[in-house]
Amino acid sequence: NASAHTTRLVGSTLSDPYTSYVGGLNALAGPLHGLANQEVLKWIQDLSNKFESEGKEVNADTIKEYAWETLNAKKVIPGFGHAVLRKTDPRYTCQREFALKHLPDDKLFKLVDTIYQVMPG
Repeated sequence: NASAHTTRLVGSTLSDPYTSYVGGLNALAGPLHGLANQEVLKWIQDLSNKFESEGKEVNADTIKEYAWETLNAKKVIPGFGHAVLRKTDPRYTCQREFALKHLPDDKLFKLVDTIYQVMPG
């Protein structure tokens, strides 16, 4: 895994944890590793844009409806069906805890959190 390797490599130089973490995030920039993240973000942005243009509220019902529209169009919902992870990614768990504490009213976080609560893991 390029991002984990990069994080450890940067950390092995005795850099601070923040620099190591940023190195790992930068490893996600290439399409051979980070494309899944980009696809998830694109799906979320498309959902957000559609809801905004149609005046829909973000809630469990509208998220389910959009998810079924995606699946019925024979498309996949990116971020689900990871080859290795069978539980919630612990990195997301940490980010979610941070956002619940510091960004509870952030529009994007509210959207992602609703998706997290609605969609099966």
